[in-house]
Amino acid sequence: MTEVEEYLRKREEPTKPKVLVVDDSITVRQMIKNLLDERYDVTLASSGTAAIRCLVLDRPDLVLLDYEMPVCDGKQVLEVIRSEKSFAGIPVFFLTGRTDPETVKKLVSLKPNGYLAKYLKPEEIKKKIDTYFEQKK
Repeated sequence: MTEVEEYLRKREEPTKPKVLVVDDSITVRQMIKNLLDERYDVTLASSGTAAIRCLVLDRPDLVLLDYEMPVCDGKQVLEVIRSEKSFAGIPVFFLTGRTDPETVKKLVSLKPNGYLAKYLKPEEIKKKIDTYFEQKK
């Protein structure tokens, strides 16, 4: 009987928005998970290929996507997301350590829903994500 009660309790709990964090750096992934874990259901992916698998298995409400990754970079992952009808509406924020004008111009031309500089203070990153979800409501 406790399994049924547990299932019913979980169903009644408000669900947290799902955030997929895609970065080849375990340090960045873990920092963002620790930062967001209280308010969000955070899933981590270490590569573009893993990100696509996560999209299929558990559709997130927001993707935080590293722009520069080996093999399958952020641009390629965004192209896959936008080209697949069932994923096209998933919002994507690029994560980047580069904020030079040329890189920013490239990022903006890809039309992500936003971008976050990795050098921002953790509280600023959290605030931007919180603000995004508050505006979405």
